[in-house]
Amino acid sequence: MGVVQYLADEVARELGRPLQFDLLTGTSAGAINAAVLAAHADDLRTGAARLAELWRSLRLGAVLRPSGAEILSMLLEATTQGHWMGRLLHARGGVLDPSPIEELVRAAPMHHIDEHVRSGRLRSVALSATRVSTGRAVVFHDSHALNPDAAAGSSSTMVPTRLRAAHALASAAIPLLFPAVMIDGEPYCDGGLRQVVPLSPAIRLGARRMVVVNPTSEPAEVSAEVAAERRAAVLSPTFLAGKALGALFLDRMEVDLDRAAQANQILQAGRRRWGPTFDAELNEEMVAGGGHAISELETVCIQPSCDLGALATDYAARELGRTETSVASVLLRQLAQAGATRAGDVLSYLLFDGGFTSQLIELGRRDARSHHASLCTLLAEPAA
Repeated sequence: MGVVQYLADEVARELGRPLQFDLLTGTSAGAINAAVLAAHADDLRTGAARLAELWRSLRLGAVLRPSGAEILSMLLEATTQGHWMGRLLHARGGVLDPSPIEELVRAAPMHHIDEHVRSGRLRSVALSATRVSTGRAVVFHDSHALNPDAAAGSSSTMVPTRLRAAHALASAAIPLLFPAVMIDGEPYCDGGLRQVVPLSPAIRLGARRMVVVNPTSEPAEVSAEVAAERRAAVLSPTFLAGKALGALFLDRMEVDLDRAAQANQILQAGRRRWGPTFDAELNEEMVAGGGHAISELETVCIQPSCDLGALATDYAARELGRTETSVASVLLRQLAQAGATRAGDVLSYLLFDGGFTSQLIELGRRDARSHHASLCTLLAEPAA
């Protein structure tokens, strides 16, 4: 949200016009962002401000609220009556009560998404989720005009639909923490299990210029001190839990970006060697052979400039509990005492707190500012 606010404020000011995106995709918390922004597609700046305020309004004690029915169902699962008790309790497999997040999403005018798509203000909106029964990525999308070949050969199942709050909530339902969400009789959970940054669906839906926000980056190299701390913490339960979560949400975005860069190089080399008609002639042959046309893709990728686990640990140790004294607050403050190496990853997933989200939003603005020139070039009107 910090990146989006920077785009709507600073980049729009530099370009001398309001920004409007014609395609939005998102996964997990990003699905909530994409859906609410799509609902406010007629005014990106206002939509971004309202959504940022919603994230800042989160209170840890309200969000990290155990669900008695879900926990009881899990405890009974091993008994002979566990299955039937789970049905009676309407259990869906999560220890936390999802109602605070549900209220946040359902308060948005989600019905406006389809109106914006039908009017042509938006070309497509796509939210990725994971179908529990198959483990397969599913991309729910509302699209103005879709190439019938868009879904062919994709590792995701593309499902056209009118997007509702349930689709965003399903994409954000972190397994074990939040219960799965039922859509058309099927349970769905966090899309980040298969696709943290839904780059491939965006390309298949027609994106040619993209601002990519990846919240899961980690430095390729770490200091010798940090490496030593990780080796010492390797058997720590909190460290292992954090790494397990990280592995669940391992993203293939870098593969998609590398593939796009390679396609760009092929097209550019072809034009240099065979002239400006190379793209058209190549794509004619590609389509004739049953393949897909390829186009150059321009991207600006923005990733956190600091370790979010360290940021979360520092916030939990220094700030958490100043405004509330909930059980969740006390537990996470105690967890922070283990240090960033052991507890940082877990804390970064659990800190549903307005003070921490405010820090993340400001980090996003700073990181977007470091890409200011590239963003302005990317989002400038194409030459006539």
